[in-house]
Order: sequence, then structure tokens, then C-alpha cells
Amino acid sequence: MKKIIICVIIVLTALPSITFGKERTGITFPCTEILNPAQVVTQNARGVALIYNYKSKFRGNRTSLSVHALHLSKPSSFGNYDSYEVLAYIPKEISWIFNLSPNTEHEETIWVGKEDEISPGYRPTYIKVRLFNNATNKSGPVVLEKRITCK
Repeated sequence: MKKIIICVIIVLTALPSITFGKERTGITFPCTEILNPAQVVTQNARGVALIYNYKSKFRGNRTSLSVHALHLSKPSSFGNYDSYEVLAYIPKEISWIFNLSPNTEHEETIWVGKEDEISPGYRPTYIKVRLFNNATNKSGPVVLEKRITCK
């Protein structure tokens, strides 16, 4: 009888901790990082990257990456460029590239964009905003960048 009671106590104390441990390991918290200017732009230029997991109605769990960039010069001031794009990647594994769209208010342009179709197990470790020419599909120099440190 003592052995049965001891076994029941062990199972009742171990089972909740095992279940809780499994739930905790799957949690990834939202991550925000400040994108800093590269050598070629003014020190006023900055950006913010937001990375978080969400549940899509039709595709299940996904990771979303959005970028918001401020105080960037007109792309044409750097040469034959007309927009900006984001390069996000995990070295030697995978990369994502998406365009930033201009939103002009009060003579100030804010560049914004997002990629919502990242598999839930992936989060980029580097994010770069670089110049882009839509007519030639050529990328230019990096203007903002950041090594992502949050997991």
C-alpha cells in the first residue's frame, strides 16, 4: 500500500511539471530591435523591426517581420535607386527579401513593409535595409542594419 501511495504522489507531482515545461519551451516572445544607420546615411536615420509569432486562420502558426524606417534620404540621392528593400536572414540557412513602401506625410517619408509568411521555427538573426532599383531589380548599399539579439 505504501508503494502505491508513493507512486501516486510521484506521478501527481511530476506530471504537471512535465506539461508546464513543454508549454514553456514553445513560447517565443515578441522582439523589437532598433536598426542603426550604416556609413552611407545621416545619423538621423533609424528603423524598427518587430518580429513575433501569430496564428493565421488558414496557414497555422507563422512568424511576422515588419520594418518601419524614418529619416531616410530619397533613394535617388544615392544614385540610380527608387526605393528601399529589406534583407533579413539567418546566415548559411535562409533569407527573406521584401520591399518597403513609402508613406509621405507632411513632407516626411516613412518607409514600411512586412513579411508574414515566415515559418514559425525561424527568426532572422540579421536585418538590413538597402537601396533598390525597381526597373533593373538591382540592390544597392545598406543604409540601416542590425544583428538581432532577442530570441
